[in-house]
Amino acid sequence: MHLIHGGDIYGYAERHGGALPLDLSANINPFGIPQAVRQAMHDALDHCDRYPDPLCRALSQAVGEVEQVPPSWLFFGNGAADVLFRLSAVIKPRKALLTAPTFAEYEQSLPDCKICYHYLTEAEGFAVTPRILQDIKHGIDAVYLCNPNNPTGLTLSPTLLREIYGACVSIGAYLVVDECFNDFLMDAAVHTVKHLLPCYPKLIILRAFTKMYAIPGVRLGYCMCADPACIEALRQAGQPWNVSVIAQACGVAAVGLQGFAQQTAQRVAEERGFLVQALRRRRITVFDGQANFLLWKAQDTALHQKLEGKGVLIRDCSNYRGLAPGFYRTAVKQREDSLRFLRALDDIL
Repeated sequence: MHLIHGGDIYGYAERHGGALPLDLSANINPFGIPQAVRQAMHDALDHCDRYPDPLCRALSQAVGEVEQVPPSWLFFGNGAADVLFRLSAVIKPRKALLTAPTFAEYEQSLPDCKICYHYLTEAEGFAVTPRILQDIKHGIDAVYLCNPNNPTGLTLSPTLLREIYGACVSIGAYLVVDECFNDFLMDAAVHTVKHLLPCYPKLIILRAFTKMYAIPGVRLGYCMCADPACIEALRQAGQPWNVSVIAQACGVAAVGLQGFAQQTAQRVAEERGFLVQALRRRRITVFDGQANFLLWKAQDTALHQKLEGKGVLIRDCSNYRGLAPGFYRTAVKQREDSLRFLRALDDIL
């Protein structure tokens, strides 16, 4: 099976006699699991002799208070991808609009849907511009947006996002906004569309604990939607115990942390700035992302393979629709990891 995502440290270990790499191919908080979440994970082991709450009641209450939405507007899944695939089965779009490049799971979750692509261009820095409004027209049942976008790390302007929302409302289309990397933004509150949830029942926001709280192995994501029928349909679209006891405990602990996301965003911004300048000094084209990863372009289309030989994994972006060989994505890590990556890059260059 050919994997299309980053983070395949298991394949690397298989190829390299069990050794593990410096993994810059997956975009996880470089500062690790918060101690409160780690403790909750350990404490939850004593409750694993029972089924998890299929309604995630304690987690819904905790997240609802922090997000300031009714718990009945929340559905939790085995990662945001679980929610995404259930969503496809619930809203059943016949024709959807996706940007390209963007997160591959949107397309994968829509096997029976005609997909239209709005191509982002290198000339425009892969930004989403008002051009997209021309593609939101009658016949489109759902529009999927990633904000900030993966793999570019770019955000939409709040004004344009509001115009896209208005265009979807005018044609009655679902608007699915993936905000899984929103927490890494310095001005996260400016870029969310959460305040529009009460105005339109076909607005659905995706979030995840995976990235910010460094728990991809636990698997926990959720969506927010003001339509109770949609939330109930999501529950019915798969098996009931999809969120483990450990995952629910981690989520409750995570939302109880005060200031953690903001402090992380500040530290990530500092490390991102260092990495941008270091890559540009090496005459590499870097796009101005605002998340915890960077999209960049090099002349060497085999750079990811050469770096693997030096124990470093980066994301080869040639399999993103709209990108070509030579485009790469690198996670923002702590300084010592970035320096290790740069030394390996210098050896090759």
